[in-house]
Amino acid sequence: MKKRRKNIRLDKETYQNSSQVFSITICTRDRQPLFVNPTWAKIILDSLGTGPFGQKTERYAYCLMPDHLHILMACYDGNLVDLVNRWKSYTANLLRKNGAKRLCWQRGLYDHALRKEEDIQRTAEYIVNNPVRAGLVGKWSDYPFLWHRWM
Repeated sequence: MKKRRKNIRLDKETYQNSSQVFSITICTRDRQPLFVNPTWAKIILDSLGTGPFGQKTERYAYCLMPDHLHILMACYDGNLVDLVNRWKSYTANLLRKNGAKRLCWQRGLYDHALRKEEDIQRTAEYIVNNPVRAGLVGKWSDYPFLWHRWM
């Protein structure tokens, strides 16, 4: 008998609420460090303002690590999980056109719906400090693949 995967998603309505801000982590397949390649990193960063995310999301912060992406955003239209899946497909095609040979993204995503008492700016600052915590740089401003609205 095959085990069913545990459903870790919130209610569908939560993902369709345009005022709900989410902190999302999207990992590469097998945690491969694809984004040490600066061309591929630029493709991913450029895609955050175009393609599926372009007109349908409000972005507050992002940090592209070698093997995953952190993004703080709200979705204006549709279901956030569906939108992320479309973005993953879109970017996988872009990466393949630029030399990626394997599957790019891990199945699913990790999400955290910010509660009313959670501060968006503080969460953004936490996200851009990921390279410091990982030991990649001494201060967040030295890392080239991040941004937050209050920089």
